[in-house]
Amino acid sequence: MSFIYAYKELPDDLEMNGAALTDWLDLPEINRVLNGQYRFYGNYKRDGQYVNFAKKGNFLKAKVDDGSYQYFEIFNVKKNLSSISITAKHIGFMANKNFIDKAFISAGNGIRIMDELRDNLAFRQKFVYKSNVSTVHQFTAKQVSPIDAMIGSNNGNENLTSVTSAELDMNNYELNLVKQIGQDNGFRIDFGKNLEAIEEEIDDESIFNSLFLVGGVPDNDYDEDKDPITFKYLEIEGVTDENRRIGKYENSECKTVEDLKKWGATKFSKDRVHEPKVTHTVSMVSLEHTLEYIHLWDKLTKLRFGDVATVYVPQLDINVKERMVEYTYFPTVEKYKEIVLGNDLSMYTTQVNAQAVEIKKKLDNRTETMVTNVLNATAWITGNSGGHVVFRPEKAPNEILIMDTPNVTDAKRVWRWNLNGLGYSDNGVNGPFGVAITSKGEIVADFIKVGIINAEVFESSFSATGDQLKMVKGVIEAWNDKKKFMEMSKRGLEFWNTQGESIGTIGTTDSSINPFPQVVPPAVPKPLDDTSLVIQTNGEQKTRNILISPAENKGFVMLGSGTTLHFGNLNVQGSLMVNGVAVGVPGTGSAGDTGGWNGNYPSIADTQAKKFGWEAWTTLRGLGYSEAAAAGILGNINGEAGPSMNPDTEQVGGPAYGAVQFDGSAYPLIGSPTDNGREYFQRLHKASNVGGDYKTMSVQMAVVNWSMTNGQWIGKINPTSVSGYKAMTDARTAATVFERNFERPASTHPERSNYAQYWYDLFKGVAIEKKDWVNPIRVPYLIWQEWDNIQDDGNKHGGIDITPKNGASSAVYAARAGTVYQVVPNDPVGGNYMVVKHSDGYYTYYGHFASMSAKVGDNVNTDTVLGMSGQTGRATGIHLHFEVWKGGEWQRINPRDVIKF
Repeated sequence: MSFIYAYKELPDDLEMNGAALTDWLDLPEINRVLNGQYRFYGNYKRDGQYVNFAKKGNFLKAKVDDGSYQYFEIFNVKKNLSSISITAKHIGFMANKNFIDKAFISAGNGIRIMDELRDNLAFRQKFVYKSNVSTVHQFTAKQVSPIDAMIGSNNGNENLTSVTSAELDMNNYELNLVKQIGQDNGFRIDFGKNLEAIEEEIDDESIFNSLFLVGGVPDNDYDEDKDPITFKYLEIEGVTDENRRIGKYENSECKTVEDLKKWGATKFSKDRVHEPKVTHTVSMVSLEHTLEYIHLWDKLTKLRFGDVATVYVPQLDINVKERMVEYTYFPTVEKYKEIVLGNDLSMYTTQVNAQAVEIKKKLDNRTETMVTNVLNATAWITGNSGGHVVFRPEKAPNEILIMDTPNVTDAKRVWRWNLNGLGYSDNGVNGPFGVAITSKGEIVADFIKVGIINAEVFESSFSATGDQLKMVKGVIEAWNDKKKFMEMSKRGLEFWNTQGESIGTIGTTDSSINPFPQVVPPAVPKPLDDTSLVIQTNGEQKTRNILISPAENKGFVMLGSGTTLHFGNLNVQGSLMVNGVAVGVPGTGSAGDTGGWNGNYPSIADTQAKKFGWEAWTTLRGLGYSEAAAAGILGNINGEAGPSMNPDTEQVGGPAYGAVQFDGSAYPLIGSPTDNGREYFQRLHKASNVGGDYKTMSVQMAVVNWSMTNGQWIGKINPTSVSGYKAMTDARTAATVFERNFERPASTHPERSNYAQYWYDLFKGVAIEKKDWVNPIRVPYLIWQEWDNIQDDGNKHGGIDITPKNGASSAVYAARAGTVYQVVPNDPVGGNYMVVKHSDGYYTYYGHFASMSAKVGDNVNTDTVLGMSGQTGRATGIHLHFEVWKGGEWQRINPRDVIKF
């Protein structure tokens, strides 16, 4: 927690703390824009401590994203009945209170130009003018304030940042003209499909790959009728008549064709005019509280203002370098509220930028205690008892979470409240909820402790057939179809048949309340009706009970040996269990593993689309599909997801998602109809019991396999059975059969047969390498410590420490198929660690997770992400401590015995 400090005047020593303002109504914010505004906003209680400091002309000090404290001058204060709205701007803008009559440099580098501006000020100030720009430029500032000359309108002339292609950095009294704020540390961010928390804007209409260049009139050869020099056309590699986009650029300072071409090349190398203009606006609060993207949030929090990140744009299938050009920051909790990544830096250097950005953002139009700010602030509240309150989603929230940790992904103890009710879980936000109050007035609890319950009747209904349990004045009654068949009272437990006749009592008295001398077994019950079951006991064979039905060939017979024979239809209301495993029930059946996929590609898979295809091919082949049948499904993926073969594909303007475009809008296999294809596929993924990341091809193919036998396959054309399809020998026909029986189209797509034949010809006969064990780290890595190293405490190191080369947190995969055996948070040595149990006596151990995404009982395979590597517990850096046990718990062996690192 950081404080906001207030001052009536700027101190000489900027390290000195002022009056701490602690009574904010919501979280204060700092907004900074590249070569633009740098401002502080906050709503303070009218009766808060030191409220008298909230006056125009006073100053505030707050921590910003790089960890430094910056000063802001209050320039706007608005009051209402309960709060004071404060707006302040960075003290660097106080330099604009000065004036430059005229400053001119014919040829100077950055520091020479900054010195000229400082030397021509109307009066001296404390500001230091600095620069690291080494290139030489001509610059004029006339009758203008210094900040306006640098990043503003410059009295109608090109401003300094535009002339030098530089940026203005402000650090309290330092005004620093730099080549670039921030660094390029190799950050890579794959947003994939847009989230609610990410707004993506792409402008590919203004790109130019061919330039018509215009220079100046050559020196010593001036003729007012002579045209300036030109060069047509400067182009990047690969330009053809079909894709050529011509743009005109002028630079009057270029007096030769060679200078003009050299300058024109910078439009490609620096300004990247041949790339589309891309902007990503990221709501960090919303992203952090999204279960699926918490790791993306963690990566983005490491970016700082001006830093570079390489971003993949799936719509255009390109990578672009974007920079953090704007942020909104919560200084008291030291977290971003929102960041903006973009690659159109010209927007932040033009002479009209300051006005344009102000109009676009309208950041001065801040209302008193805006609802959105209250919601954002509430997402960071820590309650008095140590709980954490989250409203989600951030935009139009519809539920409240009260959790034991601030992150939704690793919270265990959770109260969840929405329109359907209020529930408590010890196992995370998705339950199960053992304590609940529903919107229908129902209370669910394992134990209720009260003083006095005052009610005439307590009732509990079990089914729609009329089963009911009542307690009336101390007597418990069981009813079926409006007929009482059991009663328990102080005299014992009594039973009735459907005719209302007493058929026996177990307890202290008989039906006439005469004491029993001892507990007497009930008599053989009379038949209830013609089709009821009758219990008969054979006295000579005491262990054999025979259950029969009077109606011939109806019902079932249970023999003494334990064998049961059933005749006719069996209608199970609820789950049918076989050896403890539910079968035939959507949502509980298992689809097994993800087939033959093992993370390896043959050399023929030389594009991303072919890699997706190979992953589908090997998964399906491992699940028992013939080569032709697998190719038939690949042909349909090619038609549904497109030539990219990307399984993480949403239908444009439609309700479908995934490799085969699962659509739950009309006849969903699981749950009610929905137009959200991604959410529908996640239902299927959960119901199938297939582990792993649902966005991957291997997981989706395993879910396709599960769906085949759980209602999706309709058998419209031959072969009508799933087993028949799996054995098909013609790829072209298989594509049509799969589409008609699985996809259920309104009209068929003959081209999918051609796609299927292509994939069949590509992969037919290619060997599928079988690999039981795989490396749990899939990014470039280093072995930090071997398993048998002697540590500081004299003990042998029990595993291998693996660290990504870039030092960043990375995904940790299961090294082998198995079941999650232990998930242990906050261990003093292992930190957050997990153990996976395998079928043949092996265990694998994964230590020091930053976060864990699997839970006890999950079936996992080598495509399952268990969590993100970190440095929790006894660790000096981000890494994975990986162990292999053989024959029992903690029976360590060298991991290199089973995995080639």
